[in-house]
Amino acid sequence: MKINRFFGALSVCAFFSASDMMAQNFQTMPVQSGYTADVVANGVGSAMSSTTIDVDGVSFAFVARDFQLTSSSTPINYGIPVNGVINSVVASTPGLSYQLGDLSGNNSLRLATIGSSGTLTFTTPKAAFKLYMLSTSGSGTSSVSATVTFADNTTQVFSGISLSDWYNGANYAIQGIGRINRTNNVLESSTTNPRLYQSTLNIDAANQTKPIQSITIAKSAGSGISNIFAISADAFTDCSAPTLQPVGTLSSNSAQVSWTIPPTTTAASYDVYYSTTNTAPTGTTTPNMTGITGTSTTIGSLSSSTTYYYWVRTNCSTATSQSGWSLAGSFTTLCGTIVPPYTNAFSPFPGNCWANNISGGTPTTGPTGTNSLWTEDGFLNVTGTGAARINLYLSNRTGWLKTVPFDLSAGGYKVKFDYGVTTYSGTASSPMGSDDVVHFLVSNDGGSTWSVLQTWDVNNAPTNSSTVYSYDLTSNTSSNTVFAFYGTDGAVSDGPDYNFYVDNFTVEPVQLSTSEVKSNKKVINIHPNPFKDIIYISGTKDVKSVTITDVSGRLLKTIDQPAKEINLSDLNSGLYLITIQFKDGSKNTVKAIKQ
Repeated sequence: MKINRFFGALSVCAFFSASDMMAQNFQTMPVQSGYTADVVANGVGSAMSSTTIDVDGVSFAFVARDFQLTSSSTPINYGIPVNGVINSVVASTPGLSYQLGDLSGNNSLRLATIGSSGTLTFTTPKAAFKLYMLSTSGSGTSSVSATVTFADNTTQVFSGISLSDWYNGANYAIQGIGRINRTNNVLESSTTNPRLYQSTLNIDAANQTKPIQSITIAKSAGSGISNIFAISADAFTDCSAPTLQPVGTLSSNSAQVSWTIPPTTTAASYDVYYSTTNTAPTGTTTPNMTGITGTSTTIGSLSSSTTYYYWVRTNCSTATSQSGWSLAGSFTTLCGTIVPPYTNAFSPFPGNCWANNISGGTPTTGPTGTNSLWTEDGFLNVTGTGAARINLYLSNRTGWLKTVPFDLSAGGYKVKFDYGVTTYSGTASSPMGSDDVVHFLVSNDGGSTWSVLQTWDVNNAPTNSSTVYSYDLTSNTSSNTVFAFYGTDGAVSDGPDYNFYVDNFTVEPVQLSTSEVKSNKKVINIHPNPFKDIIYISGTKDVKSVTITDVSGRLLKTIDQPAKEINLSDLNSGLYLITIQFKDGSKNTVKAIKQ
């Protein structure tokens, strides 16, 4: 039967993304002087001995992860990192970190009263596009002003910087770091509090090339106690890293990528690095592509249906000859046509470039919905993963499971898979409903027209034993062949509530190996299946041994020179692989279920 229909857009199975943020050159700004208080309890000993004052005015201080009241105290698993490095979780600044002051010395510019102020002087002055301030406010919110002093003694003032209370505020850089009562050493842990917050100070364009020498903070409002812990910078460079743009044209083996740079950067060329792992390149990493003169290029010779990560850097003709790498972009190449042999064991499900989110309609009209009625389950309801199944129990529910396209132009292939039916909630057998149908379809033109290869219904319903379906594709030599499983409840709401299963979908050459030919000549049956404790082998004359493995491949039992009756009462309920090794070296493997 030949069925013409419009299949719609092929499931692309592709994803692309690129950062929409400008690449940033984050650097810490270590403080040479200016901290006025130690508010972090650390090391072995009481909190009172390792701090000089509290954070909030009512006896509570921060705690570091190495704090122990005594050397025999149970170590804590929360707190300020011992190295004082805070990695910000603010989404707009990926990669930004802060370096706190000495946890055993003063580590906070603590401002308790309105009008109080202090100056943090930096060890190494740096020019910056932006400064980031790490701070918090104890026992209520507060506001501060900041005066940035540059190396030429000019200044830039920032007013009205709001600091959130150290509990439950927004825009936090880190949370859940715990605290301690200095008066009695009682620890308080939480996954969300206290918090340190991130404030952004945008340096004026006229000041961005000037090294920043210090920053003076003054408390201007609020009842809370202001605590300033660290400053970091988006450091200035005259050779800025590119900003990646959305990925352009994608194919199964290429991707078009593009980027922009700020007008202050004079680019001579660009380098591109890409990889299937999301590990950022460093300054010593060798690029995949060099000397690109435009702001776009096509990355080629890629694998189909594969996720790639990529970075771009600028080569400049200015004093800073090369930028850092951009933020990462990513894309997934489109699904390519596969040349067999091929097997999908549905782990992961539904399989790379398979589509199961199509539903409704008929083989003639094509799908009309986007429900996922074919889902993952254990084959024949044993375990919960590793097979595809559709549950049929009501009426007018139709699901599709469509394969990746295959190139069968070489000819001589066959398709095969395991199938079976069980009740919805167990491993028992079940009939199919009066008008329920499961079709196995093939398309020789990528899904525009379809032919039915096999139909299962009430007249030939599968059993609850694993059965192999095999079909020689002698007349299917298209370079764009697609298969699909189609299941429907029909219009009648019947009593049976059952699952139809598919596993180990394979497309392979028809020619069998020598051992396969020999094993096929031997008719060996294992019964019953499913079994309780005993299985029977129909003939053992040519059998050398029997091995039992679980679905993960773990060898459980080997039986040499087996009798016709094999006792497997010591196995747990589940799905097993029983391999019969023949004396001529050939073998045959079947699946069996122990109830």
